[in-house]
Amino acid sequence: MNAPSFSQNLFSNRIRFAWILDPKKDLLFYIGSALAGWLYVAVIAYAIFNLQNPLTDPLATLKLGGLHVPLTLELLVVLSWAFILDAPHIWATLGRTLFDPDEWRTRRRVLLFSFVWFLVGPAAILAPYLVGSVTATMGSPLSSGTLAFGAVLFFVLFRLWAYYHVVRQHWGFFGLYKRKANDSDKGGPQDRLDKWFFNLSLYLPLVMFLTSSYFAETPGFPDLGLRTPIWGEWSIGAVIYPLAWAGFLAILLIYIANQVRRWRQGQVLNGNKLLYMLLIIPLHVVAFSHPVMAVFIVPLVTVGHNIQYHCIVYQFAQNKYKPKVEREYRWAKVLFKNFAIYAAIGLVFTFAFYRGPWIEWLKDLLGLQLDVVMLNSIGMMAGIKNPEALGLGERILAASLLGFAMQHYYLDSKIWRVSKDKDVAKNLKVDEDA
Repeated sequence: MNAPSFSQNLFSNRIRFAWILDPKKDLLFYIGSALAGWLYVAVIAYAIFNLQNPLTDPLATLKLGGLHVPLTLELLVVLSWAFILDAPHIWATLGRTLFDPDEWRTRRRVLLFSFVWFLVGPAAILAPYLVGSVTATMGSPLSSGTLAFGAVLFFVLFRLWAYYHVVRQHWGFFGLYKRKANDSDKGGPQDRLDKWFFNLSLYLPLVMFLTSSYFAETPGFPDLGLRTPIWGEWSIGAVIYPLAWAGFLAILLIYIANQVRRWRQGQVLNGNKLLYMLLIIPLHVVAFSHPVMAVFIVPLVTVGHNIQYHCIVYQFAQNKYKPKVEREYRWAKVLFKNFAIYAAIGLVFTFAFYRGPWIEWLKDLLGLQLDVVMLNSIGMMAGIKNPEALGLGERILAASLLGFAMQHYYLDSKIWRVSKDKDVAKNLKVDEDA
């Protein structure tokens, strides 16, 4: 057997790869999951450069017998993401919590409170109508734009929470790779730099988008007035935009310089952490770089998160429930018995989520054309539909569906605290040697 070369020894000794699961699974599901977002970027970029109206014109037409299906970005990006990955990943949280007796013992109040989120969206949407019913009796009816304000505000805040949720999961994996590689100085300079680098590199692209000159051209986002001149030709956006770019480039250069310094000092670099951020940061920058890209920001940055989440929930469940023999874990053991059952239940949940009996009940109650309304509702969830342009029933339906997502965001913030929950750390095996 040939001895390793000097360069191979130098690489293996100076850059450490400490995996959460193993190299193949980590590269496929955790680190490489960002490539799914890049695939969507490629499809959207093709539409931008080749179609007159990339939001509505089909890239091609699929012929199924006598049926012609136009392959628009809404179908190729939003629906594929929503049906195949996003709705099933919401089910994963419910399976991981509602069917786990330990969660009911330790977080009963949290689980019960999580259902309150189903009321938030409809309440926000209906609030202006309630106010309008009062002002109308006083001879001052509200305009249609004012009546839609609750819906616009709710959906914008939901998208921001969705982005925050994705970033926090990335921070979780960033922290797991630091933990696996023993890459921490416990609140020291390196940990502080990691925290600043991570947050600035992922949140400043959002700031750049909100203050950009093309933000107002992005459908589905209300004009924030940040580009309205307030002194001569100067506006808040015109000032913040270059500062955000400068801050973004500065933190990248500072972090790269820090890694080079550590390398020269003979310190071992964390290969997983660096590779993870190398795929994620450019994706977030590109996703906010163009009005059409930004329209699809939710599926672009969420699809990789969905893949990561399916993997980590399934691995957690396998480690925790498979060895259990107590009868109280019987449902959890069935739900997570193998990946085929897990995936099948997720798809059944998706069907019920978008097409079950409760949807038919809403159809009869609200008198809606369900198929059109459902697509519009999913579009509002993803950010490609402007809630101000749609009817009250469509807004309420979308907000009702988003109750599942907000419940998921809330529960996720409680159940994955590795540093505080020994059960989570144990079943994710984050403290074992890689």
